[in-house]
Amino acid sequence: MLVGAPNRGHVTISMSDALTSSKYELMYIIPATLSEEEAGAVETKISALITKYGATVESTKRLGKFRLAYLIQNQRHGYYMLVRFSAERPAMTKIEENLRISTDIIRHMILRAEEAGEGKYNLVEYKEINLDNKEDRPRRRTETAKPEEAKPAAEGATPEVKAEAALPEAAASV
Repeated sequence: MLVGAPNRGHVTISMSDALTSSKYELMYIIPATLSEEEAGAVETKISALITKYGATVESTKRLGKFRLAYLIQNQRHGYYMLVRFSAERPAMTKIEENLRISTDIIRHMILRAEEAGEGKYNLVEYKEINLDNKEDRPRRRTETAKPEEAKPAAEGATPEVKAEAALPEAAASV
């Protein structure tokens, strides 16, 4: 039995728990600069990496090409991939280590399947914008000139008239 220091946040793990297979969910992002074929090759490579350490891949799903929330390694978009697999705890450390040093993916996260849940993912769809063509660019709103009609009428008037000119609704209700 492996025992951590008491009251320091360490978890007690029995040897039988360490060798039982648990279900995990891996989500990783491949740079969008790769083509669909190259992304498929990376997907195959990651699946082979997972099976290399004794894990069994249950399903692999391409979620699509999406915009990232912020720049990651000078990338604005990426292919999101989801892999569900089962592995023993010692294999998880090797898988995590190899994913961390992999240059094929820009981000990854592994969760236990119970923590991940079976919910839907709310991801923003990728939209390609051609910046070379001016007609395709999004237009900025230009501010319209504000009417200066009420200003000249209020300049030569008394303070009461200025207030009435500034608030036409108040003058109409009186």
